[in-house]
Amino acid sequence: MARHIVTGTLMLLVLWAASCSHDTEVFGTSDKEPILSIGLRLPARSPEPGEGYEAGETYENYIDIENNNYRIYFFTSDNKLIARFEPDGFVETQGSDYRDYSMLGKAPTALADHQSFKMVVLANWPQYGDDTMKAGETLLADICNAAWGRFDSFSAFELGPERLIPFYGVREYDNIAFKSGEAALLPEPVTLLRAVAKAEVILKTDDHFDLSFSEVKIRRYNNKGYCAPKDVFSQDDYDHGGEWNSDYVSGLHLVDNSNDAEEKIQNFRFAYQWIGADGNKYEKWIAYLPEYRNIDAGDKYSCIEVRLDIQAGKDEYHKVYFANYDENGKTDNNDDAKRFDISRNNLYRFTVTVRDNRLTVNVQEWQYAYDNEYTFD
Repeated sequence: MARHIVTGTLMLLVLWAASCSHDTEVFGTSDKEPILSIGLRLPARSPEPGEGYEAGETYENYIDIENNNYRIYFFTSDNKLIARFEPDGFVETQGSDYRDYSMLGKAPTALADHQSFKMVVLANWPQYGDDTMKAGETLLADICNAAWGRFDSFSAFELGPERLIPFYGVREYDNIAFKSGEAALLPEPVTLLRAVAKAEVILKTDDHFDLSFSEVKIRRYNNKGYCAPKDVFSQDDYDHGGEWNSDYVSGLHLVDNSNDAEEKIQNFRFAYQWIGADGNKYEKWIAYLPEYRNIDAGDKYSCIEVRLDIQAGKDEYHKVYFANYDENGKTDNNDDAKRFDISRNNLYRFTVTVRDNRLTVNVQEWQYAYDNEYTFD
């Protein structure tokens, strides 16, 4: 089992209206008003394995800009709402090794009184509490814990244009001056967190076998989750520069602070097969999961069940636990010290190996974080 961390970065860049290139567009802002330019610079290439990151795939990185499915807010340092930022336009610039996504618009008037503030980004939430937001009254915790800030799990755990992963991010800025007719520089990135975990089960068979899974499913999972993590009001609460022991969010944010009482079963989605450079056959199955508390869950733990195609007519399943396995592919799921929770923004990868007529769970050390390359539409 390999457990990975999911990361993403929202970069804030300077765009000057007087120096736009052929692939940018100037929007209708007054030259007498402070201009706020928000941009996103995202790597177009996958980092090397030694860098500790792994590229995301398609809708795992998709933000629905076209349908205005995002919100950007400014909060005070003590987490009170200042104003919402509504861009006048959106442009994209591509280079050989980067992609810039830039939003340009007038800085909210109320922001001029604050040289220090927080910027909060929400994206792909099922709904936004626009009618509940009140400047000077709404707290950042109100957003994170709002009933409207919840999502349902994905049908068959699939992603698509109508089933997108919610994102949340926050960063604090100090000594930012707004001047008429000038673009304000917000130099540091906002790191976005996905609201779900990704689970992968990979079947590896050598050249003596031609096997596939006939079924991969999860037993016990939560049907709902919060779009935002719990009590994350600063980048320092979750973004620690890629240090594995501290990034990114360690606590769960469960609806009603508990797992669903009802036991549910859902199938993973078959992804694809391939032949590796080692000559072995591989196939991958995927699910996107809301957070789930496995530690201290007793016998109400979540686990994955797999069945090989040669067993299609039988009720025999092999269980794969959300727990640390030893080098021989063994674990004690009854030991809470070995179990782990299903946490947002993590990738849980289990490799099941068939070799010499034996099926084992292949354990890997924690290897790579899971990097975002966002797609905007």
